[in-house]
Amino acid sequence: MVTIAKVVEKLVKQNPSLEISLSKGIISYSKLARYVHGEVEKEFGSKANDAAITVALKRLRERAGHIYEAKKGVYGALELNTSSNLTELTINRSGRMPQIMKSIYEFPELEEGCIMHAVQGNNQTTFVFSTRLERRMWSLLSNEKAISEIKDLAQLSIKFDEKMMRVPGFIVYILKELAWNNINIVEIVSTYTELIVIMKKDDLMNAYRIVQELLF
Repeated sequence: MVTIAKVVEKLVKQNPSLEISLSKGIISYSKLARYVHGEVEKEFGSKANDAAITVALKRLRERAGHIYEAKKGVYGALELNTSSNLTELTINRSGRMPQIMKSIYEFPELEEGCIMHAVQGNNQTTFVFSTRLERRMWSLLSNEKAISEIKDLAQLSIKFDEKMMRVPGFIVYILKELAWNNINIVEIVSTYTELIVIMKKDDLMNAYRIVQELLF
């Protein structure tokens, strides 16, 4: 059953900036209710008054507000590291991937500290790597169809204690805070206790400051 509360929640969650503003308590409930009134009635399919929308907004704030509260120490953040001079290259998925990955792992530069991330989807494979490896990668993938290349990237690596796996919301907490500060995320790579956020290198220092203040 469609309710005003569900419609309001859907509309707010479709707008990350609006959701964060509401959760941080820096926006007027009554003004926001008037702002979304037309859209609420359109989605709801019937008349809706501002009072009912305001109540829905307040309840949404109470449920979601904890996601944006200070979490220092809660997620057991252990280390925060940065790396720059990265390139992202995306190709169509290839039947040669086992051979390609074998060749990549034989790059001597990886033993010297160069970065290499590989993310394989259903239709595409994306590599994020130290720009120093760019010539090798293009040579290795010369017979593959390249879809996109993005240069001048950097990464922010956040290492957590294992207990983070039992605490919900840590990824959305970090990523929405970065989005709130107008930082565009190009790629995300994660392991059991590490979250790696890829972005343009011009955003790296600002992102580092934001995460440092959030978690450390």
